[in-house]
Amino acid sequence: MNNTSSIKRVTSILFVLRILRMSMSVVTLIFSAKYFGVSIERDVWILVTTFLVTVCSAVWGPINETFRAKFIFIREQEGEQIALRKTVSLMGFIVAVTVLISICILISLHLITSVIVQHPTDESSKLFMSLLLIMLPTFLINELINIGISILNAYEVYYVPEIVGAVSSFLNIIIIICLAPVWGIYSLAVSQYIALILLLLMVFYKVRRLHIFQLSMLLHIQYKYVKVFLMFALPFFLPYFVGQCNLLAEKWLAGLLGEGNISSLDYARQFTVVLQSVLSSILVTVMVPMLAKSYAKNDSSGFNKIISENLIVCFAILAIVIPLLYGAAQPLCEFFFLRGKVSPEALQTIVSLTRMYAVAFVGIILYLLFGGTLLASNKGKQYAWCGVLAQLLVLVINFLLIDYCSIYIFPVSVGIAHLASAIIMSQLLKNDYIKVFYVKILRYSSIIFLLTSCIYALNQAVHVSAIPIVQLIVSVLLLIPLFILASKSMDLDIKRYVIQILQKKK
Repeated sequence: MNNTSSIKRVTSILFVLRILRMSMSVVTLIFSAKYFGVSIERDVWILVTTFLVTVCSAVWGPINETFRAKFIFIREQEGEQIALRKTVSLMGFIVAVTVLISICILISLHLITSVIVQHPTDESSKLFMSLLLIMLPTFLINELINIGISILNAYEVYYVPEIVGAVSSFLNIIIIICLAPVWGIYSLAVSQYIALILLLLMVFYKVRRLHIFQLSMLLHIQYKYVKVFLMFALPFFLPYFVGQCNLLAEKWLAGLLGEGNISSLDYARQFTVVLQSVLSSILVTVMVPMLAKSYAKNDSSGFNKIISENLIVCFAILAIVIPLLYGAAQPLCEFFFLRGKVSPEALQTIVSLTRMYAVAFVGIILYLLFGGTLLASNKGKQYAWCGVLAQLLVLVINFLLIDYCSIYIFPVSVGIAHLASAIIMSQLLKNDYIKVFYVKILRYSSIIFLLTSCIYALNQAVHVSAIPIVQLIVSVLLLIPLFILASKSMDLDIKRYVIQILQKKK
């Protein structure tokens, strides 16, 4: 990939695959809402999965984020065999540390339960401990998958994990439908295990097909090889740790507000969480390596062009997503969640939270864009400190204003903190072209506001049907021509873009 047209080709394919995977995940949410609603059982499930994700991300998140770039650098500078030997040493280290942390979790199980479970009862505490014991092995499985995917990405294998992830999500749906009425909340654990094992096997298979690893490499495991990766990732450990503590604190605070609030928060943010995952993976996988090459060559023109291209791609996606998440939030949430154990009162909370997360998403995207640009500009420490600032700001706002804003403070704090951090990162770039980026961002944001207003007005003023899916379809049908009309103002030539993609496929 050596030009900006490659960004559009790869990002478009990744986006389509992620959207397919997202659609399966959203369907999973529908059935989760049907069978578990905003119950205490689902609150406990979220607390367990959040705890494991928090620990995994705090310990291995910096490694996952920086491994790909470091691996490619070692491969180019020292040769493929050295890079692979160092990777094997790193994986051995990961397995050992993960097993050790898992043992510590087992020893302190009762203490962890007493700290995390709000308003503990015998039922909720026992359920938390039971689910945590069942899900603990996923700690290691997830990390092996992450390293494997990073290796595949380093060899320009991008799409397999997304395809397998979509298939796994489809199996999740089948398992939940079949087992939820019988096994209850434990059906979610079964579905997650099947998804993870399937993905692990496929990643292992694809890595084997590359014919890059040899059994003899196991004889060369050395800590000094591990140290290379750890030192490169060191600046990111603090922001990751603070960020994961913040995520756990958010769930804890939401739990203090009463039963069901954790589930409501989780349902609402799932739309933006999935989209954030889509865009962040695209930016990290495609943008950062290309920016790094331009930066190394002192090609300021090419550097700025790549940022502009990614800015267009990100805001084009936002121009589709935000009008639907905000303007059509009511029929969207009714379609996905208003069934089973989700009451109309709980639904209105989810609707309001969905709209607020949609607005906050703009700040998150700018944070990811400028953060990736800092990383590619060899300013990883500045990026890390801005990450710490964002997370601390979220934490402070939540604690200070939760009594006044209740559950609605969480999307507000996320949006404000990430936008503030994004502005600071843009200044740290010390790029003369930054004023041009600001003008483009304001112009693109204004267009998104207009599109959102149109879709919101449609859903507020004209109730075309009592059936939510019909309202959603009408909203999409209105949004498509509006988006096409606005595309020129967003510097997006849709016709040329489609032609380029088709030519590349040929």
